[in-house]
Amino acid sequence: METGFSLFERAKGLFLQYAAPLRLEERYPGLALLERLTTPDKSIIYRLTLQRDDGTIAVYSAYRVQFNDDLGPYKGGLRFHPKVNLDEITALAFWMYLKTAVVNIPFGGAKGGIAVDYKSLSLAEKERLTKKFAIVLARDVGPNTDMPAPDVNTGEREMAWMVHTWRMISGEYARGTVTGKPIDLGGSQGRREATGTGVVVVLAEAAKEMGIDLEGATAAVQGFGNVGSHAALELVRRGVRVVAVSDLGGGVWNRHGLDIPALLEYARRTGSVVGFPYAETVSHEAVLCAPCDFLIPAALEDAIDADLALKIQARMVVEGANGPTTARAGEILEERGIRLVPDILANAGGVTVSYFEWVQNRQEFYWTKEEVLSRMADKLIQAYRQISERAQDRKITLRQAAYELAIERVVQAALERGVQ
Repeated sequence: METGFSLFERAKGLFLQYAAPLRLEERYPGLALLERLTTPDKSIIYRLTLQRDDGTIAVYSAYRVQFNDDLGPYKGGLRFHPKVNLDEITALAFWMYLKTAVVNIPFGGAKGGIAVDYKSLSLAEKERLTKKFAIVLARDVGPNTDMPAPDVNTGEREMAWMVHTWRMISGEYARGTVTGKPIDLGGSQGRREATGTGVVVVLAEAAKEMGIDLEGATAAVQGFGNVGSHAALELVRRGVRVVAVSDLGGGVWNRHGLDIPALLEYARRTGSVVGFPYAETVSHEAVLCAPCDFLIPAALEDAIDADLALKIQARMVVEGANGPTTARAGEILEERGIRLVPDILANAGGVTVSYFEWVQNRQEFYWTKEEVLSRMADKLIQAYRQISERAQDRKITLRQAAYELAIERVVQAALERGVQ
């Protein structure tokens, strides 16, 4: 594992590396563009107190980082996880504004979270904590300012609690303040599966360029939460054999292909994929290093470091999570001829459909799932082709091309808005 630098420092270093060929300081002298684009607009730390069911008081740190709004209102998820800290949230907010720029939607980037072992809380404690967070966030979010969404350990339930809290505070429905809500509270059809399905939409475009037929191809998926499970389901729907899957508990393997719907039901019932009766139990590393055509890391950041990159046997790595491949690992994969499809493109289906949800909330006119997923696919395919064309023309990687495209779009908006 590359050490010595925080997650945000590494994210910033990668940005500066990919921004270098654009010569921003030379082309726009005196405007401090690189510093502006790598410094968050606002970083907020909240103290949350929660009365537990037994009457004791617990104190948690919570965060919201609003990184850049040159292209539009801030947008980004909320994660409730013990390892949440300001550095991680800053890095994720940074990546979010680049992601929205890549797929050319009118949002900036933000992220938030609570440092809490959320799964250990009772249902009543979860509701109290989430609504407390909604109360302290109230001054900093809104449908024209900053729209939270689900992330790790949050979902439709938490978004519904937040909408209700803000309704109680303001006395009015502001459905567009969050996305990823339940359908009957203004959520969008297709939002739940958007990120995972979008990963496969982009994967299919990359596979077409490499001459890989999805019918009969093989894949491994690291992480079997919302993104990984829906990616696996979409892969199977397109004829791909998913031979390996892992979650927090461990991994499972079947060279003939896993029965993904049955595995999903098993994991829901038992809490893990481990022990699935129609597969061999294997390690986390065995899943990441499984011989296959496509590897989708869809868990947390830094899953693939330089050492692991030397062992990967996939022909293509498609980043379903945010930052799952370290900078050096990405270079090693490319050196080995393994195509890396970067996160700021591959997992942008979620924020794209969040944008569609926001649009539908503003109109109070709602689309079918088919319309939503079709429009999402159009957006992602257009973005992939623009990035791939740039990569081929300039003989650079897809990640370099994606960063350059995103940076150019944000710089153009920043210049048009003025220097102050």
